[in-house]
Amino acid sequence: MTDELYVWKSPRDLDADGIYALLETWQAAGGDAAASPFEPSSDVSWFYLELTKDEPELGASSDALPSASKTPVWLRTSPEPPPARVVRIPLTDETQFDVLDSVYGLAAKYDLVLYDTRNRGIHLPLEELADYATATFWPGGAIQAAVAGGIGLVTAVVAWFLGIPVLSGIAIVIGGFLFVMAVYTFVHEGRKAMKARRIGREPPAGL
Repeated sequence: MTDELYVWKSPRDLDADGIYALLETWQAAGGDAAASPFEPSSDVSWFYLELTKDEPELGASSDALPSASKTPVWLRTSPEPPPARVVRIPLTDETQFDVLDSVYGLAAKYDLVLYDTRNRGIHLPLEELADYATATFWPGGAIQAAVAGGIGLVTAVVAWFLGIPVLSGIAIVIGGFLFVMAVYTFVHEGRKAMKARRIGREPPAGL
C-alpha cells in the first residue's frame, strides 16, 4: 500500500488490521471512491471542498463533487453538497508538516476519521483534541478560565451600574457570556475528572 492518508466519517470502530483489510479489498476491486466501503456523509464533502481550496497542491481525490466556485467555502450560501464517502491524500517526501497539520485540523472540524498508511495509524482528531484540552486544563487552563470568567462578571456588573445606553447593554451581554462560558467549562471538566476517578483512570495532572 502506498503512502497516503484516507479520511472518512464512518465506520469509526475498526482497528488497524480491520481498516487495512478493508482498504486492501477495496483497492483490489479497483479502488473506485464512489464504491468505497465507507458511509456517505456531507461532512466528507465539505472537508474535500475546503481542503482543495486551501491546499490544491496536495492532489486529494474523492467521490465528492469538485467546486468551480472561487468563493471561500465558509462564505458559500449554496445548498449542502451531495454526501461523499472518502478522501484520499497522497503523501510524498515534499509534503510539508504544516499542510498535514491543516488536514488534521479540517478532519477535527468535521469530526472525521483519519488513517495514515505509513504507520497504520488511526486518528479521531476531534476526540484527540478534546482529550488534550482536558489533560492540559488543570491547572493552567482552569486559571485562565477563572480569570476570563471573573473579568466577564466584573464587566457585566460595572456596565449594569453605569447604565450607559446601548454600550452598557453590549458590555453586559459580552461579560455575561464570558462568565457563563467559564462556569460551563468548569462544570464540564469537573464532571470528566470525576468520571475518570469513578472508572479508575488517572485524573489530569494538577487534580
